[in-house]
Amino acid sequence: MDCEELQVRYWDVFPKSVKVSLTGWPVTVPLPVRGEPAGEVEFESADPNIAWVDESGRLNLGWQAGATVITAYDSEARESVRHIQVEVVDYGQGGEGGGYDGYGFEFPE
Repeated sequence: MDCEELQVRYWDVFPKSVKVSLTGWPVTVPLPVRGEPAGEVEFESADPNIAWVDESGRLNLGWQAGATVITAYDSEARESVRHIQVEVVDYGQGGEGGGYDGYGFEFPE
């Protein structure tokens, strides 16, 4: 194979993981795509009750505690996929106070 024929296509979605506290109101996180995907990137949630991605590429979560995986793929054939780990934690259970917003900020009790 000639080097000119070789095409390496790199693309990725960020962040790779998101962890937020259960808030009771919507939390949105943009999911920027970097590189050159083969086509338009589509997103699919393993559990849309915990998190889902809207048509603008924003992750929506925060209403229900739990964990899920968002799968991003750049073609209907799904030959090239990326994953985003999502966790919504209910720190209010069991008398624990405070919480974590996913961006490194601790909430006081």
